[in-house]
Amino acid sequence: MQKTLTLLFLIFSVSIFSQEYLNKTEKFDLELFKYLDSLTTEDKVSVEDYLKYSKPFSKWDIRPVEYEKIWALDSIRTSSEISNFFWGGFSQHYNFTEKEAGDKPNQFLRQGQIDEKINEDFLEKNIKNFNTLSLLVIKSKNQIYLNQISLQRVDNIFKENGKYWRYIIPKNSPFPISTKIKIEEKFKFDSNQIKILELMKDLKIYAAVQTKTGIFFLLDGFTDNSYGYYYSLTRNIEKENHLFEIMISEQINDDFYYYIAN
Repeated sequence: MQKTLTLLFLIFSVSIFSQEYLNKTEKFDLELFKYLDSLTTEDKVSVEDYLKYSKPFSKWDIRPVEYEKIWALDSIRTSSEISNFFWGGFSQHYNFTEKEAGDKPNQFLRQGQIDEKINEDFLEKNIKNFNTLSLLVIKSKNQIYLNQISLQRVDNIFKENGKYWRYIIPKNSPFPISTKIKIEEKFKFDSNQIKILELMKDLKIYAAVQTKTGIFFLLDGFTDNSYGYYYSLTRNIEKENHLFEIMISEQINDDFYYYIAN
């Protein structure tokens, strides 16, 4: 019995260890840091574009979707720590002081609190369309939808300036982006996916993320932070998702919550 328990403990330990140290030797983290760093320096990407495309689930969001903790930039870090570390480094290129850069997430979260009543009223006035959108997402097989100006996403496929593409993710990389892409010449979103993306636009939702117990509808985001609505299948707010660290939640009706995640 003791030998069996010891073996199970070792298997569990190796599993956890391998997850957290995933990619340490391949150095995908450093490659992505250099890639995004070059966008802010060599390509002179504006701070507005950098912040837009590094929002949760946009094309430069480097947070691992599958793993809560991985090895990144010299130590084991959580998803939120990675994106915050990147922002801290790149913010200097935009002449933000360390204090100004550090204040940005807090300013964002405060805005989510300030707009809570307005956003809750908006959902109640458009509840029929929100119910329709929720049912469409639930019936779909897709986990992630993104609808931004000139950029759309369904799971791992992006549509940008009329072209469909995806990242070529190296084997063993835990990150959802890479330095290489593949143009998908024959791919198109189907009619249901298009309907969901159009309805998201009408309801001012820039991203929708389906989980096992509901759907997060994001109104806005900053690095790993976001605020918006949560559609619940259980009538409870989801608190065990490492991509959404719930700071504040308020139940609007039987099915929807307003949430702020830091």
